[in-house]
Amino acid sequence: MTKSMTAFSRIEGDGYLWEIRSENHRGLDIRAKLPDELQTLETELIKAVRTSTSRGKVSILFRSNRSVISDPDQRQSNLLRLTKVMESLANSLPSTVTPSVDLLTLLKSSETGSDQVLNVTYDYPTVKISFESALTAFHVERQREGEELKQTVLEKLQCCRQCNTELRKKNDYQVSTVQSGIEQRLEALNATVDAQRLAQEVALIAQKADFSEELDRLDIHLDEIESRLSDEEPTGRRLVFLAQELAREANTLASKSQSGDCSLLAVDLKVYVDQIREQVQNIE
Repeated sequence: MTKSMTAFSRIEGDGYLWEIRSENHRGLDIRAKLPDELQTLETELIKAVRTSTSRGKVSILFRSNRSVISDPDQRQSNLLRLTKVMESLANSLPSTVTPSVDLLTLLKSSETGSDQVLNVTYDYPTVKISFESALTAFHVERQREGEELKQTVLEKLQCCRQCNTELRKKNDYQVSTVQSGIEQRLEALNATVDAQRLAQEVALIAQKADFSEELDRLDIHLDEIESRLSDEEPTGRRLVFLAQELAREANTLASKSQSGDCSLLAVDLKVYVDQIREQVQNIE
């Protein structure tokens, strides 16, 4: 199954949310940004991602989105705690210095949902279940984007095959044109050349103009890419390598093209190959 290395998921829970996002990366790099109260879960969360992801730079973010506290008891508890903090601060300062922090401002900030102020405690099982939901959504998104990438690559493969078909038709004509052109120039010069030597030289020059081998290798690489797109295991690295091989053969073919029609087809082929290279860079 083709999966994308780029994806994003967002799951909101009771007073908090999870965000998981990933982007292209040569290997697997997982980073988690968690509040202090959930640091003990970091290793477990990273392991869960690692078991189902082989490539990409993955970022895990947990963020509290608790609304203003409306519970009178909770407000009273916060006020008493902040009052003690202010008293302790005042006692620790010289008598000539008066604390300038507004207690009401502190209380208001404590009601915005800051974990550091409220010292929020979390229900670990609930938090873990919500993370699993976010991770599932993350993988669904990777599969969805991966399927889109696969279809795009398949379309470009078909375009490459069409170019190859047209180039095969023109290849024989190009070779015969090169041969006849050499013979005509020699006749115009009234040059006396050994027939066997002439045949060898003409064959050598014609061989340099023949790009049938490049077309054969291109077809092999195109078939291999299409086959790899159906693999269950991650094949992104293999696809990148095959796309590089496609580009190499396309460049060689373009350098051998001697007619205007062949050159235009070779340019089209290189464009499609470059588009394939861009797309497979995103595949896991």
